[in-house]
Amino acid sequence: MAEAPPKVLTFEEFAALGLNGPFELVNRRLEELVPFSPLHGWTGGRIFALLDPYLEAHDPDGYWGVELDIPTVPFHGRRPDFVYYSAQDAARRIDLVADRATGVPTLAVEILSEEDAERDLVTKRREYAEAGILHYWILDPKRRSVTTLVLRGDEYQVAAEFSGDAVLTSELFPGLEIPLRRLFR
Repeated sequence: MAEAPPKVLTFEEFAALGLNGPFELVNRRLEELVPFSPLHGWTGGRIFALLDPYLEAHDPDGYWGVELDIPTVPFHGRRPDFVYYSAQDAARRIDLVADRATGVPTLAVEILSEEDAERDLVTKRREYAEAGILHYWILDPKRRSVTTLVLRGDEYQVAAEFSGDAVLTSELFPGLEIPLRRLFR
């Protein structure tokens, strides 16, 4: 377990640490995340691989990636499993010179960990809504399901739920179709 630094951190100080390990900033203190399981790692790689060709074709000036530290509500810095910034959001919220995110993404994707599901289902859902992240997807590799959420006002509403042999679609990405059988192991 990581030891909290002697002083509390701002997001800028947290981002400047350049931590390679699984840490987030929660109430100004480092918090170590649960290590990835094989299913988590597979699903993270697959969502990137399946979204990349679509985004390259439809929004080449956008930004997308994995494990990016993002500022959310004051004194919190989260590291979603996958983020996407539309071209417009990327221009305003990604600082390539400083090599860091300065604002929230258009989409945050989290992959549930059995040991810490409440963090993604409750805590981050509330925090991401408060931060103004327009789209939030929750992928559950154990149940082989996806829930897509859209920010309406100050809270998320379920846009769709996918499981079994369903095909993931989203209003955010017109024409995108991801068969769940290709996403989950």
